[in-house]
Amino acid sequence: MDKNNFKFNDKTLEYEKVEISFVKRLQKAGLHLGVSLVLAIVIIVFSYPIVARYSEKEKNQEIEKLHNTYSNLNKQIQEISLELEVLKMRDDSIYSGIFGVSPVSSSLRIGGTGGTDEFSHLRGFSNSDLMLNSAKLLKTLENKVHIHKKAFDRIDKLAHTRSEKLAHIPAVQPIHNHNLIRTASGYGMRMHPVYNVPKMHYGIDFTAKTGTDIYATGDGTVERVRNSYTGYGKHIIINHGFGYKTLYAHMHEFSVKKGQKVKRGDVIGKVGNTGTSTGPHLHYEVIRNNKKIDPSNFFFNDLNYDQYQEMIKISSQIKTSLD
Repeated sequence: MDKNNFKFNDKTLEYEKVEISFVKRLQKAGLHLGVSLVLAIVIIVFSYPIVARYSEKEKNQEIEKLHNTYSNLNKQIQEISLELEVLKMRDDSIYSGIFGVSPVSSSLRIGGTGGTDEFSHLRGFSNSDLMLNSAKLLKTLENKVHIHKKAFDRIDKLAHTRSEKLAHIPAVQPIHNHNLIRTASGYGMRMHPVYNVPKMHYGIDFTAKTGTDIYATGDGTVERVRNSYTGYGKHIIINHGFGYKTLYAHMHEFSVKKGQKVKRGDVIGKVGNTGTSTGPHLHYEVIRNNKKIDPSNFFFNDLNYDQYQEMIKISSQIKTSLD
Protein backbone atom coordinates (compact mmCIF):
# COMPACT_ATOMS: atom_id res chain seq x y z
CA MET A 1 0.00 0.00 0.00
CA ASP A 2 1.21 3.50 -0.90
CA LYS A 3 2.11 5.29 2.31
CA ASN A 4 2.48 8.80 0.71
CA ASN A 5 0.30 11.57 2.15
CA PHE A 6 -1.99 13.66 -0.11
CA LYS A 7 -3.80 16.95 0.45
CA PHE A 8 -6.84 18.27 -1.51
CA ASN A 9 -6.21 21.60 -3.25
CA ASP A 10 -9.36 23.75 -3.33
CA LYS A 11 -8.05 25.85 -6.16
CA THR A 12 -7.00 23.11 -8.55
CA LEU A 13 -9.61 20.73 -7.22
CA GLU A 14 -6.96 17.99 -7.18
CA TYR A 15 -5.12 15.91 -4.63
CA GLU A 16 -1.53 16.97 -4.31
CA LYS A 17 1.28 14.91 -2.80
CA VAL A 18 2.54 16.27 0.51
CA GLU A 19 6.21 15.85 1.25
CA ILE A 20 6.97 15.06 4.99
CA SER A 21 10.29 16.29 6.22
CA PHE A 22 12.85 14.06 7.92
CA VAL A 23 12.43 15.92 11.19
CA LYS A 24 8.71 15.32 11.26
CA ARG A 25 9.25 11.67 10.45
CA LEU A 26 11.70 11.46 13.32
CA GLN A 27 9.25 13.18 15.69
CA LYS A 28 6.50 10.76 14.73
CA ALA A 29 8.75 7.73 15.27
CA GLY A 30 9.81 9.13 18.63
CA LEU A 31 6.18 9.58 19.66
CA HIS A 32 5.41 5.92 18.87
CA LEU A 33 8.51 4.77 20.71
CA GLY A 34 7.67 6.86 23.75
CA VAL A 35 4.12 5.57 23.94
CA SER A 36 5.40 1.98 23.65
CA LEU A 37 7.96 2.55 26.37
CA VAL A 38 5.38 4.01 28.72
CA LEU A 39 3.03 1.07 28.12
CA ALA A 40 5.89 -1.38 28.76
CA ILE A 41 6.73 0.32 32.06
CA VAL A 42 3.09 0.28 33.13
CA ILE A 43 2.82 -3.44 32.34
CA ILE A 44 6.03 -4.21 34.28
CA VAL A 45 4.95 -2.17 37.30
CA PHE A 46 1.56 -3.86 37.53
CA SER A 47 2.77 -7.40 36.77
CA TYR A 48 5.83 -7.39 39.09
CA PRO A 49 3.90 -8.13 42.33
CA ILE A 50 2.20 -11.08 40.65
CA VAL A 51 5.50 -12.50 39.40
CA ALA A 52 7.16 -11.85 42.75
CA ARG A 53 4.39 -13.62 44.67
CA TYR A 54 4.62 -16.63 42.37
CA SER A 55 8.41 -16.78 42.74
CA GLU A 56 8.15 -16.47 46.54
CA LYS A 57 5.56 -19.23 46.63
CA GLU A 58 7.87 -21.59 44.72
CA LYS A 59 10.74 -20.71 47.04
CA ASN A 60 8.65 -21.35 50.16
CA GLN A 61 7.49 -24.68 48.76
CA GLU A 62 11.11 -25.72 48.20
CA ILE A 63 12.09 -24.67 51.73
CA GLU A 64 9.14 -26.57 53.22
CA LYS A 65 10.07 -29.66 51.22
CA LEU A 66 13.66 -29.46 52.48
CA HIS A 67 12.54 -29.01 56.09
CA ASN A 68 10.22 -32.02 55.89
CA THR A 69 12.93 -34.18 54.34
CA TYR A 70 15.45 -33.05 56.93
CA SER A 71 13.04 -33.74 59.80
CA ASN A 72 12.38 -37.26 58.51
CA LEU A 73 16.10 -37.90 58.17
CA ASN A 74 16.74 -36.75 61.73
CA LYS A 75 13.95 -38.98 63.02
CA GLN A 76 15.43 -41.99 61.22
CA ILE A 77 18.90 -41.16 62.55
CA GLN A 78 17.62 -41.03 66.13
CA GLU A 79 15.79 -44.34 65.77
CA ILE A 80 18.79 -46.09 64.23
CA SER A 81 21.14 -44.61 66.85
CA LEU A 82 18.97 -46.09 69.60
CA GLU A 83 18.87 -49.44 67.82
CA LEU A 84 22.65 -49.38 67.44
CA GLU A 85 23.20 -48.68 71.13
CA VAL A 86 20.98 -51.62 72.06
CA LEU A 87 22.92 -53.92 69.74
CA LYS A 88 26.26 -52.66 71.04
CA MET A 89 25.21 -53.18 74.65
CA ARG A 90 24.04 -56.73 74.01
CA ASP A 91 27.16 -57.58 72.03
CA ASP A 92 29.66 -56.18 74.55
CA SER A 93 28.15 -56.86 77.96
CA ILE A 94 26.20 -60.09 77.51
CA TYR A 95 26.67 -62.22 74.44
CA SER A 96 30.44 -62.07 74.28
CA GLY A 97 30.63 -63.25 77.89
CA ILE A 98 28.06 -66.01 77.51
CA PHE A 99 29.29 -67.47 74.23
CA GLY A 100 32.96 -66.54 74.36
CA VAL A 101 32.61 -64.54 71.14
CA SER A 102 34.68 -61.38 70.69
CA PRO A 103 32.66 -58.16 70.37
CA VAL A 104 32.51 -56.37 67.04
CA SER A 105 35.80 -54.49 66.62
CA SER A 106 35.91 -50.70 66.81
CA SER A 107 37.18 -50.48 63.24
CA LEU A 108 34.16 -52.35 61.91
CA ARG A 109 31.80 -50.24 64.02
CA ILE A 110 32.98 -47.10 62.24
CA GLY A 111 30.94 -48.16 59.22
CA GLY A 112 30.99 -45.96 56.10
CA THR A 113 29.23 -45.33 52.83
CA GLY A 114 29.71 -46.76 49.36
CA GLY A 115 31.94 -45.33 46.62
CA THR A 116 29.14 -44.27 44.28
CA ASP A 117 27.21 -41.05 44.65
CA GLU A 118 24.10 -42.32 46.43
CA PHE A 119 22.95 -38.82 47.27
CA SER A 120 22.73 -37.16 43.86
CA HIS A 121 18.99 -36.59 44.33
CA LEU A 122 19.77 -34.24 47.24
CA ARG A 123 22.06 -31.96 45.25
CA GLY A 124 21.02 -28.71 43.64
CA PHE A 125 18.98 -27.30 46.53
CA SER A 126 19.84 -24.18 48.50
CA ASN A 127 20.36 -26.34 51.64
CA SER A 128 22.02 -29.31 49.96
CA ASP A 129 25.02 -29.39 52.33
CA LEU A 130 22.76 -29.82 55.34
CA MET A 131 20.77 -32.57 53.66
CA LEU A 132 23.87 -34.39 52.42
CA ASN A 133 25.47 -34.47 55.89
CA SER A 134 22.32 -35.94 57.42
CA ALA A 135 21.92 -38.50 54.63
CA LYS A 136 25.55 -39.64 54.93
CA LEU A 137 25.25 -39.97 58.73
CA LEU A 138 22.08 -42.01 58.29
CA LYS A 139 23.81 -44.32 55.81
CA THR A 140 26.76 -44.81 58.17
CA LEU A 141 24.42 -45.74 61.01
CA GLU A 142 22.56 -48.19 58.79
CA ASN A 143 25.86 -49.88 57.92
CA LYS A 144 26.79 -50.13 61.60
CA VAL A 145 23.44 -51.72 62.45
CA HIS A 146 23.90 -54.20 59.61
CA ILE A 147 27.32 -55.19 61.01
CA HIS A 148 25.88 -55.76 64.49
CA LYS A 149 22.94 -57.75 63.15
CA LYS A 150 25.37 -60.06 61.38
CA ALA A 151 27.13 -60.59 64.72
CA PHE A 152 23.74 -61.24 66.31
CA ASP A 153 23.03 -63.91 63.66
CA ARG A 154 26.37 -65.56 64.41
CA ILE A 155 25.53 -65.69 68.10
CA ASP A 156 22.09 -67.06 67.32
CA LYS A 157 23.74 -70.00 65.55
CA LEU A 158 26.07 -70.57 68.50
CA ALA A 159 23.05 -70.60 70.79
CA HIS A 160 21.84 -73.80 69.20
CA THR A 161 25.17 -75.59 69.66
CA ARG A 162 26.07 -74.73 73.25
CA SER A 163 22.97 -76.14 74.86
CA GLU A 164 24.50 -77.32 78.15
CA LYS A 165 25.68 -73.87 79.20
CA LEU A 166 22.65 -72.15 77.74
CA ALA A 167 20.29 -74.30 79.80
CA HIS A 168 21.75 -72.72 82.93
CA ILE A 169 21.85 -69.14 81.70
CA PRO A 170 18.75 -67.13 82.78
CA ALA A 171 17.28 -66.56 79.32
CA VAL A 172 13.50 -66.10 79.73
CA GLN A 173 11.11 -63.84 81.62
CA PRO A 174 10.14 -65.14 85.08
CA ILE A 175 6.38 -64.77 84.41
CA HIS A 176 4.25 -65.06 81.27
CA ASN A 177 4.63 -61.68 79.59
CA HIS A 178 4.61 -62.25 75.83
CA ASN A 179 2.48 -59.18 75.16
CA LEU A 180 4.71 -57.10 77.50
CA ILE A 181 1.74 -55.59 79.39
CA ARG A 182 3.25 -56.75 82.71
CA THR A 183 6.52 -54.91 82.18
CA ALA A 184 6.94 -52.17 84.77
CA SER A 185 9.97 -50.34 86.11
CA GLY A 186 13.33 -51.38 84.70
CA TYR A 187 16.98 -51.41 85.76
CA GLY A 188 18.49 -48.02 86.68
CA MET A 189 17.91 -44.99 88.87
CA ARG A 190 14.23 -44.79 89.90
CA MET A 191 12.17 -42.90 92.46
CA HIS A 192 11.57 -45.15 95.48
CA PRO A 193 7.80 -45.45 96.07
CA VAL A 194 8.08 -45.52 99.87
CA TYR A 195 11.04 -43.27 100.67
CA ASN A 196 10.33 -40.93 97.73
CA VAL A 197 14.03 -40.47 96.90
CA PRO A 198 16.04 -41.48 93.82
CA LYS A 199 17.52 -44.92 94.36
CA MET A 200 19.25 -47.47 92.17
CA HIS A 201 16.78 -50.16 91.06
CA TYR A 202 18.84 -53.29 90.45
CA GLY A 203 16.15 -55.37 88.78
CA ILE A 204 13.04 -55.23 86.66
CA ASP A 205 9.48 -55.25 88.02
CA PHE A 206 6.61 -57.26 86.53
CA THR A 207 3.10 -56.38 87.62
CA ALA A 208 0.80 -59.38 88.16
CA LYS A 209 -2.01 -60.56 90.39
CA THR A 210 -1.19 -62.24 93.67
CA GLY A 211 -0.88 -65.97 93.06
CA THR A 212 0.48 -65.69 89.49
CA ASP A 213 3.05 -68.42 88.75
CA ILE A 214 6.75 -67.52 88.87
CA TYR A 215 9.15 -69.60 86.75
CA ALA A 216 12.84 -70.39 87.07
CA THR A 217 14.60 -68.62 84.20
CA GLY A 218 17.36 -71.21 83.87
CA ASP A 219 18.54 -74.56 85.23
CA GLY A 220 20.15 -74.38 88.67
CA THR A 221 20.01 -75.05 92.37
CA VAL A 222 17.88 -73.14 94.87
CA GLU A 223 20.44 -71.39 97.08
CA ARG A 224 18.14 -69.32 99.32
CA VAL A 225 14.50 -69.46 100.40
CA ARG A 226 13.88 -66.66 102.86
CA ASN A 227 10.93 -64.92 104.48
CA SER A 228 11.42 -61.27 105.48
CA TYR A 229 8.98 -58.58 106.52
CA THR A 230 11.10 -55.82 104.96
CA GLY A 231 13.23 -55.40 101.85
CA TYR A 232 12.73 -58.27 99.41
CA GLY A 233 10.05 -59.89 101.55
CA LYS A 234 9.62 -63.54 100.68
CA HIS A 235 12.32 -64.22 98.10
CA ILE A 236 14.32 -66.96 96.40
CA ILE A 237 17.83 -67.02 94.93
CA ILE A 238 18.75 -69.66 92.33
CA ASN A 239 22.41 -70.45 91.60
CA HIS A 240 22.71 -71.32 87.89
CA GLY A 241 26.45 -71.92 87.84
CA PHE A 242 28.85 -70.28 85.38
CA GLY A 243 28.82 -67.24 87.70
CA TYR A 244 25.07 -66.57 87.35
CA LYS A 245 22.38 -66.21 90.01
CA THR A 246 18.80 -64.92 89.87
CA LEU A 247 16.65 -63.38 92.61
CA TYR A 248 12.84 -63.43 92.80
CA ALA A 249 11.37 -61.06 95.42
CA HIS A 250 8.09 -60.05 97.14
CA MET A 251 6.64 -63.54 96.64
CA HIS A 252 3.37 -64.74 98.14
CA GLU A 253 4.45 -68.35 98.65
CA PHE A 254 7.24 -70.81 97.74
CA SER A 255 7.01 -73.97 95.63
CA VAL A 256 10.63 -75.10 96.15
CA LYS A 257 13.05 -75.53 99.04
CA LYS A 258 16.72 -74.77 99.58
CA GLY A 259 19.06 -77.18 97.78
CA GLN A 260 16.41 -78.28 95.28
CA LYS A 261 17.40 -78.70 91.61
CA VAL A 262 15.20 -76.81 89.15
CA LYS A 263 14.87 -76.61 85.39
CA ARG A 264 14.08 -73.58 83.31
CA GLY A 265 10.30 -73.15 83.29
CA ASP A 266 9.69 -74.89 86.63
CA VAL A 267 7.22 -73.08 88.91
CA ILE A 268 9.16 -71.89 91.96
CA GLY A 269 6.44 -69.84 93.70
CA LYS A 270 3.66 -67.26 93.38
CA VAL A 271 3.62 -63.49 92.89
CA GLY A 272 2.90 -61.56 96.08
CA ASN A 273 3.18 -58.21 97.86
CA THR A 274 5.57 -58.90 100.75
CA GLY A 275 8.43 -56.84 102.15
CA THR A 276 8.91 -53.24 101.02
CA SER A 277 6.39 -53.39 98.18
CA THR A 278 3.58 -51.06 97.09
CA GLY A 279 1.51 -53.61 95.20
CA PRO A 280 1.47 -57.18 93.88
CA HIS A 281 4.43 -57.67 91.57
CA LEU A 282 7.62 -59.64 91.02
CA HIS A 283 10.99 -57.97 91.44
CA TYR A 284 13.55 -59.93 89.40
CA GLU A 285 17.34 -59.59 89.41
CA VAL A 286 20.23 -61.20 87.53
CA ILE A 287 23.59 -61.46 89.30
CA ARG A 288 26.77 -62.26 87.38
CA ASN A 289 30.01 -62.83 89.27
CA ASN A 290 28.42 -61.21 92.35
CA LYS A 291 27.49 -58.06 90.40
CA LYS A 292 23.87 -57.12 89.71
CA ILE A 293 23.29 -56.45 86.02
CA ASP A 294 20.36 -55.48 83.80
CA PRO A 295 18.01 -58.52 83.56
CA SER A 296 16.39 -57.29 80.36
CA ASN A 297 19.48 -58.33 78.39
CA PHE A 298 18.75 -61.98 79.23
CA PHE A 299 15.35 -62.43 77.60
CA PHE A 300 16.77 -63.58 74.24
CA ASN A 301 14.92 -66.92 74.40
CA ASP A 302 11.65 -65.15 75.11
CA LEU A 303 11.57 -62.07 72.89
CA ASN A 304 12.43 -61.27 69.31
CA TYR A 305 14.40 -58.15 68.48
CA ASP A 306 11.39 -55.83 68.08
CA GLN A 307 9.78 -57.09 71.31
CA TYR A 308 13.05 -56.56 73.17
CA GLN A 309 13.24 -52.93 72.02
CA GLU A 310 9.61 -52.36 73.03
CA MET A 311 10.25 -53.79 76.49
CA ILE A 312 13.29 -51.52 76.96
CA LYS A 313 11.17 -48.55 75.91
CA ILE A 314 8.36 -49.40 78.35
CA SER A 315 10.60 -50.09 81.35
CA SER A 316 12.67 -46.93 80.80
CA GLN A 317 9.59 -44.69 80.72
CA ILE A 318 8.40 -45.73 84.20
CA LYS A 319 10.38 -43.55 86.60
CA THR A 320 9.05 -44.95 89.89
CA SER A 321 9.75 -48.52 91.01
CA LEU A 322 7.30 -50.73 92.89
CA ASP A 323 9.75 -51.61 95.69
